[in-house]
Amino acid sequence: MKRSIVMLASAVLLLSATAQAQNSGPIRFQITAGGTNLYKLAIPLPIGDYGPQRLAKMVQEVASNDLSLAGFFRVLDPKAYLANLAAEGLSINPPDWTNIGAAGVIKARVTPFGDNVSFEFRLYDVSQGNQPVLTKSYRGTMANARLLVHQWASDVVKYYTGEDSFFNSRIAFSSGASGRRRDLMVMDWDGAGVHAITNRSQNLMPAWSPSGAELAFTSYLGGKPDLYLIAAGGGRPKLLSARPGLNMGAAFSPDGREICATLSQDGNSELYLLSTAGAIIKRLTHTPFIDTSCSWSPDGKRIAFVSDRFGSPQIWVMNADGSNQQRLTRRGNYNQTPAWSPKKDEPLIAFTARDEKGAYDIFTVNADTGAMVRITQGQGSNQHPSWAPNGRAIVYESSRGGVWISTYDGRVERQVYRGAAAAPAWGPALK
Repeated sequence: MKRSIVMLASAVLLLSATAQAQNSGPIRFQITAGGTNLYKLAIPLPIGDYGPQRLAKMVQEVASNDLSLAGFFRVLDPKAYLANLAAEGLSINPPDWTNIGAAGVIKARVTPFGDNVSFEFRLYDVSQGNQPVLTKSYRGTMANARLLVHQWASDVVKYYTGEDSFFNSRIAFSSGASGRRRDLMVMDWDGAGVHAITNRSQNLMPAWSPSGAELAFTSYLGGKPDLYLIAAGGGRPKLLSARPGLNMGAAFSPDGREICATLSQDGNSELYLLSTAGAIIKRLTHTPFIDTSCSWSPDGKRIAFVSDRFGSPQIWVMNADGSNQQRLTRRGNYNQTPAWSPKKDEPLIAFTARDEKGAYDIFTVNADTGAMVRITQGQGSNQHPSWAPNGRAIVYESSRGGVWISTYDGRVERQVYRGAAAAPAWGPALK
């Protein structure tokens, strides 16, 4: 009994220390690693008879937030604008924007009608004069107004880079002020529309399926840590694994056919492959130490995990069949919660590390070279990273409270949820 209690406590510690031309133009630029020379964008308030001022502010704030965290742009402070916005209307006077360093300007017109709204957006490349390089119109219900602005911001990213954005994605996390009740919450990536999808017990460590249709999670519904599946919209959880001991830390394979999870049915915390029905396919690790916290590479060929087999928790990598297990991190004495970037061209793994002052921060490590980069520093403790679906941003929990997001290079950081939150998981882009 004493050994199982110690093993449970150790496994939990490993997982968390606190719980174009207008239609088809060419790519205009590409930001290299490190985020240097960010493209400077100005986004003034929209024009039009939009009724409540909050609608115009919403458009400006959502577009600015999206593009600031996209990893490519620096949105300029509206207080610096010199242009006569009323005289410009939907056009621009290029010298007025050049004088404040703006390379691009976004103009918008908002037209509400009843319970619906229409948006007209124009993007200007200041160097090309007063003719827009991208024009889009969107129309929908007032309830979907934020989604329409997200779509415009996505079109701007696509125009400049050829990449998809993460603005149509969601984040799940565990939230609860007491130890007896923690619910799974789902929200838009920027914190809008937050809602609970569970309503009793302690529900922890959500993990999205590749389709975004459901989440796997650990719950004490049965009185001990078992694995469940639940629809992303909520509903009755379905039991996945209730084997003796720990059942926790689920991670879907990229094709959605298998789940890697931590089980201790044999008396020790080990990694197993499960079917989506919960059947054991294969045991992946066989050590007397704690192996936990698995994360798949985007091609499904490798799995990152945490092991303390050399005395302290470190990030390891193995083939998806359990072979070729190799230690990856060799700096620091407490490295945990790996999350593999979805970008296939650079094998980056985000993880939590404890520094010499006892603070936890987010780092990335290259799975091939071992090169490490620190993402957060000097702002409390930050843990349990998860990548945006395009690999351009990272979400994590923070001792400052709530859910925070940083660009992949650490240059821009923002709080997107202010309540109690643990183990955020960024879901796939909605189709």
